[in-house]
Amino acid sequence: MAVVQPGEAAPRWELLAGMPCWIELATTDVEQACGFYAELFGWEYQTHQDDEAGEHIVASRDGFPVASIRRAAGDHSSWRLFLATQDVDSASAQAVEDGAQITVPPADVPGLGRKTVLVGPSDAEFGLLSPAESWQFDVGLPGTLMWAELVTIKAQTADNFFQGIFGYTAEQFGAENRSNYAVWYLAGESVLARVSMIRDYITPDTRPHWLLYLGADADEGIDGLVHRAIGLGARVRVDPYGSSIGRVAVLRDPTGARFAVVDDTQATDWFDSAANFDPYDD
Repeated sequence: MAVVQPGEAAPRWELLAGMPCWIELATTDVEQACGFYAELFGWEYQTHQDDEAGEHIVASRDGFPVASIRRAAGDHSSWRLFLATQDVDSASAQAVEDGAQITVPPADVPGLGRKTVLVGPSDAEFGLLSPAESWQFDVGLPGTLMWAELVTIKAQTADNFFQGIFGYTAEQFGAENRSNYAVWYLAGESVLARVSMIRDYITPDTRPHWLLYLGADADEGIDGLVHRAIGLGARVRVDPYGSSIGRVAVLRDPTGARFAVVDDTQATDWFDSAANFDPYDD
């Protein structure tokens, strides 16, 4: 799959550098995580073993790849977002020059591409991926990636860093509980958002992170999905609320990884106030 810079080709047919192109769960309990997401979203799995990249499990929904799952190096479970680049090695070198640190060295993953993981100067982890020719990634449907937000206290640092690497343009928004919210664009299309953490909710243990939104089936709805997730061992961190991207809730899976679920058919022009608001920590 070719990755191009914005303006070099029509976005409809090409994957632009800086677009989300893969998600990965690094979890402390692979078996438990696989069981949870299989029950919640109907994911099926295929295990791949590689001498360089190690073991990774590719999750598919209706036959199309949606994510990978691998064992976390430490004692913390989290979702990772990978951004497309033409050349992982040169892009990661530029990122290091701009203040990032490589945490997982570049490696070739069969069927996926060449990837690496870094921590940016805004203290949030992110991945870079040069997709293989056989790369596939289903998005925009129930059980797949719908949206992603970088949640950080270092908002301006994050804006400068990622806009410097990928050339995002940005538009600033404000709403209840989101006084500093920016949407990043490529070729006129919104691709990501950056959320500035609210200082009143920050503790010494608060970690900057990507919040990944996975789609809910409109027939079940967010409230039904959340009810099922609780029965499967998830914890609710933000109760269902209405927003401009849909009806949303924020959960932690049974291994502790935070993620959001969204029903985009229920988008509104206003934000509800969630009954509980625990945006960052437990």
